[in-house]
Amino acid sequence: MSLHDKFHKVVKNLYLKNAHVVDPASKTDGVKDLWVEDSKFVRTKSEKVDIEYETLNLTGKTILPGLVDLRCHVRNAVGGNQENIKSVSQAACAGGFTTLLVMPNISPSADNPGSIRYINECASKNAAVNFYLAGALTDNMEGRSLSPIGSLKESGVLAITDCPLSTQNNEIFVKGVEYASMFDLPVIDFPRELSLSKNGSAHDSVVALSMGLGGYPRMAEEIFVQRSITVSKYLDAHIHLSSISSKGSVELINDAKNKGIKITADTTPHHLCLTDEKIKGYHTNFKTHPPLREEEDRESLVSALLDGTIDNICTGHEPHQDHLKKAEYDLAPAGVTSLDTCFSAMYTQLCGKVENLPYKLAEWLSYNPSKIIKKESANIQPGSFADFIVIDLTEEWIYSAPDSLSLSSNNPFDGCKLRSLIERTYVGGELVYKNP
Repeated sequence: MSLHDKFHKVVKNLYLKNAHVVDPASKTDGVKDLWVEDSKFVRTKSEKVDIEYETLNLTGKTILPGLVDLRCHVRNAVGGNQENIKSVSQAACAGGFTTLLVMPNISPSADNPGSIRYINECASKNAAVNFYLAGALTDNMEGRSLSPIGSLKESGVLAITDCPLSTQNNEIFVKGVEYASMFDLPVIDFPRELSLSKNGSAHDSVVALSMGLGGYPRMAEEIFVQRSITVSKYLDAHIHLSSISSKGSVELINDAKNKGIKITADTTPHHLCLTDEKIKGYHTNFKTHPPLREEEDRESLVSALLDGTIDNICTGHEPHQDHLKKAEYDLAPAGVTSLDTCFSAMYTQLCGKVENLPYKLAEWLSYNPSKIIKKESANIQPGSFADFIVIDLTEEWIYSAPDSLSLSSNNPFDGCKLRSLIERTYVGGELVYKNP
């Protein structure tokens, strides 16, 4: 559900002066002035005398296209004390995300046209960002029978997936990929062979062994990564691998891409920044899905991002209520929030290590994910809707999870000093977030 129709009739005229503009779609990377009229970027200031502009002097600030997330989880469509459309979109705005692809494990489940229409209606009333759904691959994401993929496409879904589950039945998975391909929909696979990992609550390592925790081995991910590669090659179909965490998976994906197989992949900020050393205090905000792994895995993921083996960064935003996360480590649900910290965590981690980092982050967090779901990317070109963010790349701040706009506080970067602050987020020229 796009907000652009909603904002198109609201006159929002902006004159943005002296900002450093970064836009991979137009290969822009430099200081320039921008104008927004009637929700869209225009080439130059209008000569009409009756048009007024709000002028913002953004000297020293950076403008990026709005960020796009390909793996976001929402618990309820509306209301309740769990993450809903309104709260998740507020957290997204705070993190600079203007477009969300929401996984089908929302309530009601996005496995039938009726539910999807209802969720989209709720989004039209409550979302502050462009809100899109991924439809379920199987009924209720149970892996036993295929959902009506053609009808889901007609209802507006942009991808098909059972994430955060992975379809264990190979026959069902292959048929699902085949049908999705017929409707030009990518399949997002969250690769996990459950029989090898169902009792695992941490990476299968010395750390887990010393803590008495069941192991979730790399192999459980890598077997299903190889399955997706094989199916993609056989059907000549696009499969996107979500939340990659292991060095072995990176090697398999790199080999597949070199052979021209239609595989794309992403990973999360927590897997790029943290390792399983963080779980030693049994702190459940480091119990991620998939688990944090070792330093060699983290380094491999960063290298894969830089060389293009991994296409984009997703937030992997999985909100859980505080009382659930306060359970014993092996009983607490896996998953963390990260919509409002993703950009800043990545900038903090890679600043000084990666050349032209803002441009790279715009590719990984906006341009590339848009291409994967075949949506026109947020871009800063005349005629495009003005979805963009204003960032102070020099600002340092302490993240406090309890103060998050999300209804959940299970964020692994709680209490961390982060560099780069999202100051403003615009959707269709409409200011949807401002800090301070």
